[in-house]
Amino acid sequence: MRAATTLVPLLQATSAEAIPNLWRGDEWIQADSRSDCTSSGFEALDRELPGHGWPHGQLVELLLDHPGIGELGLLLPALAAVTRAGRTCVWVLPCQANLPDTTHPPQATIEQRTAPHALPYAPVLVEAGIDLARNIFVKPLTPRESGWALEQSLRAAHLGALLGWLPEGTGADADFRSLRRLHLLAQQHRALVFVLRTARHARAPSPAALRLQLNHDGKQLQVHLLKRRGRPLLEPVALQVHPARWNRTRTPALPALSPEVKPTTASQSLARIVQALSPNTAWSMHTIFSH
Repeated sequence: MRAATTLVPLLQATSAEAIPNLWRGDEWIQADSRSDCTSSGFEALDRELPGHGWPHGQLVELLLDHPGIGELGLLLPALAAVTRAGRTCVWVLPCQANLPDTTHPPQATIEQRTAPHALPYAPVLVEAGIDLARNIFVKPLTPRESGWALEQSLRAAHLGALLGWLPEGTGADADFRSLRRLHLLAQQHRALVFVLRTARHARAPSPAALRLQLNHDGKQLQVHLLKRRGRPLLEPVALQVHPARWNRTRTPALPALSPEVKPTTASQSLARIVQALSPNTAWSMHTIFSH
């Protein structure tokens, strides 16, 4: 009878608002969550994200139809905010075993043409306001090195953001375990944590707090929110992630890096990440690239 009597206030309430401490699933934006988020830089997307931005200390999963559709353009404003705050961004690039085809059609976006092997194009990062001296690029050779680099980066106390491509072909169970470890590590500090995978994983289970599927319709990036706290979003958010001046279809691409400059491999990176994420480190381009 005691359990039944506790329902009386609920039954007598004239509205949900009259019930104290009642959380409603469709009330997904909380005022006090703004301090735990960084704006995406796109007002239309911020309106749909819980807390009005990318969450700190949570795993965010981006699912791509294919690489080079604007996924980096989507993240550049937030990464720029991280480096302006004096914090470090770590990029764990696709491992050699999972490199995409680098042959692009004439209508390819500038992101596709200027980022062979998924290596970010430094002038674009600078134009977006990103401080290159506060970025570390890691190029793993194997899926095992990729997972290791992601987890080691999340164990660094002064990490500001992690952007990593998960290796393909490891199996559904292994993928979930890897995501679960990253999810738990992400919760230990306030960094932004983004992992990128192919869209074929959209129906696979994931511990990520926020899941977005991205595709491009030829004009805009379509962002489908597959998973978020609260009510679902049925329609995608359409974003123009690149300035109009970038949409030049026949401009020859410049090499991302000279042949003498290469990103570090995962096996060389642990000491460098630990040193680079130290608050007393003097930053230089040598922190980012090995010769």
